Amino acid sequence: MIQDELLSAQVALFSALSDPTRLQILKLLHQKGPMHVTKIYEMLGKPQNLISHHLNCLKTCGLAAVEKQGRKAIYRIADPEIDQILDWAEKQVVAQAERILSCSLVGNRASRRTGKRSGGKHG
Repeated sequence: MIQDELLSAQVALFSALSDPTRLQILKLLHQKGPMHVTKIYEMLGKPQNLISHHLNCLKTCGLAAVEKQGRKAIYRIADPEIDQILDWAEKQVVAQAERILSCSLVGNRASRRTGKRSGGKHG
């Protein structure tokens, strides 16, 4: 059914955004603009093969785009609406951080993935 496919695609979108490394890459591209993979892994302090793996995922999902400039591959946010999603998410987190992190379902999962602990058990 089409509704099920749409839901699956939405879950996949949020799954792509939920990985800390992929979100860091998107936020970096959002804040700094297009950049070469070397600059990305240097700025994030993570191995090049890990960054390349996540960039490929972001590109496949349509969240990042790549443009070849000679031998260099320059990555950028694929669509201005993705910039809007990142801005919206940041505003929501600033406004709702305590509530989000106190949720036992998503707050604890987020803290495990980023290595930070959250406060409560609400959820």
